[in-house]
Amino acid sequence: MSFMWSPATTLTLSTLITSTMMAMSSTNWMFLWASMELNLLSFIPILMSSKLNHETEGSIKYFLAQALGSALLLTSSITMWSPYSILPSTMPMILMISVLLKLGSAPCHFWYPSVMSSISWISCTILSSWQKLAPLSILIFFTTQMSKSIIPLMAGLNALLGGIMGMNQSQLRTIMAYSSIGHLGWMMSFMLLDKPMTSMFYFMMYCSLIIPLFLLMSLMNLSTSKQLSKVPMISPTIQLSISILLVSLAGLPPLTGFMPKMLAIMLLASHSAPLIMILILGSLMNLFFYLNIIINMSTSSQDMNSTEPKYIKSPPMILLLSGVTSMGLAPMIMM
Repeated sequence: MSFMWSPATTLTLSTLITSTMMAMSSTNWMFLWASMELNLLSFIPILMSSKLNHETEGSIKYFLAQALGSALLLTSSITMWSPYSILPSTMPMILMISVLLKLGSAPCHFWYPSVMSSISWISCTILSSWQKLAPLSILIFFTTQMSKSIIPLMAGLNALLGGIMGMNQSQLRTIMAYSSIGHLGWMMSFMLLDKPMTSMFYFMMYCSLIIPLFLLMSLMNLSTSKQLSKVPMISPTIQLSISILLVSLAGLPPLTGFMPKMLAIMLLASHSAPLIMILILGSLMNLFFYLNIIINMSTSSQDMNSTEPKYIKSPPMILLLSGVTSMGLAPMIMM
């Protein structure tokens, strides 16, 4: 792992957590913008913790994308409520685009897979879980004030794009980035029903699966599909844990990931049947590259002279967490 703990890290993480809480509890757009900027400045040192060139490149891309989103957010929020606003009808759409850009959602996802492929697994864990919390909360609040006609379009676009673009990738971080975009489509589908807590429930289930998955991939030092064949030789237990987590992410019963997807299908059945079909199609494409990862892990490597990850003793806490969250026990614990 390239993430080193220090007093500066403690301060950075404290500011990161505080800024997200401030953004979620803000009562005006100016305070929200300031909180998001503080969150951005707190996450940049975490991205650059290892001081590698590719992580520096990823942090610059992240900064530019988030700065553009912040500029659009500030401009549109001020202009929307100004009595001298120019083109007031377009300001809500620009405001939504700024939130989608910060969230890494389609069609404003151009930066997200690129940044994910350039940073460490620990940074990927934070970017895919905690950093999505504030923008997702803002989007849920904002969509309740808008017409519901655009929500199925956003949800379907995320599901399809996350599935199609992830099928031809070899970098594991890029695959998980498009997987995250695909799951965003399911989260947005609940916004059509005005059920914000259900969207957050899906997000919590998603985070409970990717956190142990990313930590295991970080411990095994995995980055490409070719390295997956070495996992069984190093730790069959970790291979089993990664496989179960991936299948749970795909939403196969009776694992944890099946519950929120089945809930979405049941709630959307009487509202938008075409959206259900699009979400299921995107989920099937996600299942394709999840199974591709599992098959690559199950295939033994014959090239013993190639560079392979160092031996890692199976970490009991992470394995316990992955087992509990992926085997359907997490919802019972939350209840």
